[in-house]
Amino acid sequence: MTKIISDNPSSLISEKRTNNKRLLDFLLSPVVLIRLSSILFFILTIGHTLAYPWTTDQDLREKQLVASMKSVDLVFVGERSSYWSLYFGWGLYVAVLLLTLTIILWFLSNVASLAPRRVGIMIRIISASCLAGAYLSFRFFYIPPFLLLSVIFIILQMAAVRLMRQA
Repeated sequence: MTKIISDNPSSLISEKRTNNKRLLDFLLSPVVLIRLSSILFFILTIGHTLAYPWTTDQDLREKQLVASMKSVDLVFVGERSSYWSLYFGWGLYVAVLLLTLTIILWFLSNVASLAPRRVGIMIRIISASCLAGAYLSFRFFYIPPFLLLSVIFIILQMAAVRLMRQA
């Protein structure tokens, strides 16, 4: 009869360490890191979209400001529009861009092992835009997008470093 379980406790510990290392290597692989950042971008997209109408109406001055944005027309690049149309349209456009980045990151994770250097360069570019977005969110907007973009920046930098080492 053959033994399946070893009597040697040190071999069990060694096997456990090996399994833990494999799990850690998997979790820190560029594919998983890029997909995680894609999921975080999706959360950022949902948060941005749920914040619509991107205003509050808690105060009379805020209500008056929004009303004036909707009623004051201007000519911009030869087109007649209201400030509200520009503001609202830009908010929708940002949501589309965030969703696009979500999808691009997911697809980049699929080709990361095929072209690690090229994907690493693209990930560094996207990562730099996250750092800029984190700064702008901290400076002009709110803490939640700042935190999300900061975390995405770190995750993408980790993925880029690992990709460049593979190349």
